[in-house]
Amino acid sequence: MATKILVAGSTGTQGGSVVDQLLSGAYGEYDVYGLTRDVDSDAARALETRGVTMLEGDLTDAERMRECCEGMDAVFCVTTFFEAGTDVETEQGVTLAEAAKQAGVERFVLSSVGRADEAPLAHFASKARVEDRVKELGFDYTIIRPVFFMQNLTQFYGEELARGTLSIPMASDTPLALVDATDIGKTAAMALANPERFVGETIELAGDNRTPAEIAAALSTVLGHEITHVRPDIDDYRQMAGDEMADMYVWFEEVGYGANPVADAETYGIEPNDLEAFLAFNEEFRSTPTSA
Repeated sequence: MATKILVAGSTGTQGGSVVDQLLSGAYGEYDVYGLTRDVDSDAARALETRGVTMLEGDLTDAERMRECCEGMDAVFCVTTFFEAGTDVETEQGVTLAEAAKQAGVERFVLSSVGRADEAPLAHFASKARVEDRVKELGFDYTIIRPVFFMQNLTQFYGEELARGTLSIPMASDTPLALVDATDIGKTAAMALANPERFVGETIELAGDNRTPAEIAAALSTVLGHEITHVRPDIDDYRQMAGDEMADMYVWFEEVGYGANPVADAETYGIEPNDLEAFLAFNEEFRSTPTSA
């Protein structure tokens, strides 16, 4: 019998990667239900054509979340602070977790953030609070803690890379732990397929550890024109991006994810993409234009 799983954020990068892996057949049979705020969106309709049952609802709507969780064997949860802030992010995760528990769901896979309970950052602490609630509720849980997304290079740096620069407010020789966000899907699918290995585990997920200078060099190779790392003044960056983002880069430089952030991936046999693999397979990135 196929496992019924509700995937939050199914039309986004993380949830979408979970859907892709579960539909691949490589990790068993799944009836995939995708949770989204708009079932009429192009992305939701595209998932429907692949056999995903789409459910509409807001993660902060407790009654609707209970309805969506009814009959599910497992739930994948991902939250975000970008749209409504860190308090709402915590509310999203806690609401879904409590709804899943009330609906009798036993297996809960949560995407959090690396060192969620250690970094003095609001958007890490918001995820740590969700982790704590998931544990309190007594699920057969797996917590995935990804580091800095390689996808940020496409989402935030496209125009700048076309001009030949990569602005990261860190020293050129300080390593930054990186992960291809789609490897969250692989990790979640592995965790669901192998509960004996993954239940009760918290996994720091990284696929690479590169300095800004090394990232710029890899980008130069793929794009075919020189990319130079530029370190903005942190106070200037703070004025542009806000305190939370500035404090995050200060933490990356002063503390970060340790000397071997890929250790957990190696331990659990996950084999995430390194930076070169991500760049090689990312069509959007390879099509980044060069400036005239």
